Amino acid sequence: MRIGVAIPQSGRYLVPDVQQRLATELEALGVDSLWVSDHVIVPEGERYIPEVMHEPLALLAWLAGRTSTITLGTSVLILPYRDPVFTAKFLASVDVLAEGRLVLGVGVGWMVREFEALSADHDQRGAVSDEYLRVIRNLWETDTSSFEGRWKRYRDMRLFPKRAAQRTAPIPIVVGGNSPRSIRRAAELGDGWHPINQAPADLAEGVARYRAACGRAGRPAGPVLLRQSPGARRPDAPDDRPLLGGTADEQADDVRAWAAAGCDELVLSPTARSADELLDVVGRFVTEVRPLAR
Repeated sequence: MRIGVAIPQSGRYLVPDVQQRLATELEALGVDSLWVSDHVIVPEGERYIPEVMHEPLALLAWLAGRTSTITLGTSVLILPYRDPVFTAKFLASVDVLAEGRLVLGVGVGWMVREFEALSADHDQRGAVSDEYLRVIRNLWETDTSSFEGRWKRYRDMRLFPKRAAQRTAPIPIVVGGNSPRSIRRAAELGDGWHPINQAPADLAEGVARYRAACGRAGRPAGPVLLRQSPGARRPDAPDDRPLLGGTADEQADDVRAWAAAGCDELVLSPTARSADELLDVVGRFVTEVRPLAR
């Protein structure tokens, strides 16, 4: 199983030296992927989302120049927040600069006041996201591009670059979310599914629904990339040990259970008070838990 890390991009992690240290040391540890999250503007007093947070597209481009082998992804980019033509152009350019190491993780968003501040339609966010995904695919998959939709229209337009020369196919798109609509969107418009915080039994049910939806859409099922916060509750567990808690052997049991449920990549989302602590947590997982889970 591939292992990724969602890196913090707020608070003490805003400092360029800290971001560079995380990226280069995680790459040296053998972590397969780095992921950044997306919020643009938040209400005063908001406690769940940090007020000061790096713009993910800028951070991706910066990370591309400071790493060489690790995959770079968004977990997730909120599709309705940005014009899809701009998004397609920006991400294709990052993929070229990263020599083909980009994965686009997408979501529809939820924060009403953020939508309002960005003049984005919260009520229609699902339909907008579907159309924007089709726009991005159209621009990445055709040389001369035309599109006729509800929110976006163009005819005989040219957008280059489309992807790094190292690629033989367009930049992969994985759709985030646990809901039936997210699974449907992943099957019909994505190249994989990106759920979050799922116990193995729940993930197995979701993977079955995802694969069935792919069959109905006449498309092959793609990889399943689970973003998981260590310490989550294990439903119906015989003890109080949280997911990815306990000994290395016990954590390896969790990883094997996720793999059996259909997980192809586990993206760790650790809570850490410092870069030292985050690197220690991930380092112990990579050196102690990962070998036992194989």
